[in-house]
Amino acid sequence: MLMLDPHDEALVGTLKDAISEAIAAAHKPVAVAKRIAVLAVRLRNRGRSEAKRRHPFKGICEASGRPLDPKLAVLDELEPELGYDGKLRWVCPKANNSGSYSCGSC
Repeated sequence: MLMLDPHDEALVGTLKDAISEAIAAAHKPVAVAKRIAVLAVRLRNRGRSEAKRRHPFKGICEASGRPLDPKLAVLDELEPELGYDGKLRWVCPKANNSGSYSCGSC
């Protein structure tokens, strides 16, 4: 659960109402919902490539210290409220709760 201050919580409430109204008024509500999701994900991923340069993969799962294939490594945000500007670590998908593959310890 993300911790939001009262100001940001109010903004989320306002946004939730606006999204509901937009979807209710849309000719193609599913398409509108998908477009809203694309905009949100674009904002969320801002700074991801810079974060990868700033915190390069070292060949291990930073949760367990075991070797990890670079193809399976996932960049994990330790401070989700800060996104890619906060603390980061490279982990296996199981340590990140984003898949079933494990490095062997997670």
